[in-house]
Amino acid sequence: MGFFDKAIKNIVKKAKPMLPVAAMFAAPYLAPKLGGFLAAGGKGAGLGSLLSGYGTKFGAMPMMLKAPVTSGLTSYGLARLMGQKNPERAALYSALTAVPFSFMKANSMANALGGDVSAMDLLMAPGGQPITQTIPRFGVEGNMKGLPLNVMPKTQYLGDTTRTLSPGMKLSDLFRTQQAGKSFLGADIPAGSFDIKAGLPLLAGLTGGMPTEAQTEEMMREKEKKRMAQLYDMMKNPYYSYVPDKFNFTPYETGGEVSGPGGPKDDAINAKLSDGEFVMTAKAVENFGNGSRIKGAKKMYKMMNKLDPESEKPSEAMV
Repeated sequence: MGFFDKAIKNIVKKAKPMLPVAAMFAAPYLAPKLGGFLAAGGKGAGLGSLLSGYGTKFGAMPMMLKAPVTSGLTSYGLARLMGQKNPERAALYSALTAVPFSFMKANSMANALGGDVSAMDLLMAPGGQPITQTIPRFGVEGNMKGLPLNVMPKTQYLGDTTRTLSPGMKLSDLFRTQQAGKSFLGADIPAGSFDIKAGLPLLAGLTGGMPTEAQTEEMMREKEKKRMAQLYDMMKNPYYSYVPDKFNFTPYETGGEVSGPGGPKDDAINAKLSDGEFVMTAKAVENFGNGSRIKGAKKMYKMMNKLDPESEKPSEAMV
């Protein structure tokens, strides 16, 4: 893999956790462009016609179902895009979180309307249609002029009139602040502004998509296998004294750092030593470098070269 390939891969890897937030902020700007692309006369008109049929069925769903379905599908797509281990669980967590969140928004919207409708009325209205109330109209039959005071006028039914109680609840209402208020820092939050709490279902989905303990252990094992494979490939470099494919051993007649398979205390590296030589433990080297094995080895080299000018230099070890 080239330098630029690695750089792009690292950038994408670091940007993955920000994808849910980026998608949430980009949606209002990308939606009009996508709509124009799929509309009649656009380049994607055929696809738009197909999606329109599904969109009609989706639009007819009440908000009680539409909110969790939308959150679940969005979290599933983001989890797959980010390479998370459990996209199905991400969708489930997001959908379950969207139910109380949508009820909270509907309740706030109902309070803003003055109490004429309830939160459940808004959530159960099909397709976010307006909620109306039918009121019968009655009038006096005939002319009241000249009617004796002791005679009750006759009333007649004149028809019904329709009163709109609410314009209905739309998906966009989930992202808006329904009532003006103040943030925890004391800043004014106007009604209709973007509500940061709208990201809660996506955050729940992000949490649900994270690997389980067993999956984490399996990932760590796979990572360790790859690390060991890379280590054995690196051993073919002359810098290492152990060549596993030939099983040859390089004597440490001039001293130097020991590198190879195994851990600090596994004794997995065969070495030929000379009479009078002294071997330091890996922990001693690390402590000599204030916690860094590399720095400790450099200090060891410096001390050894000072005491024995003919000993191996760090530059020679890297050849």
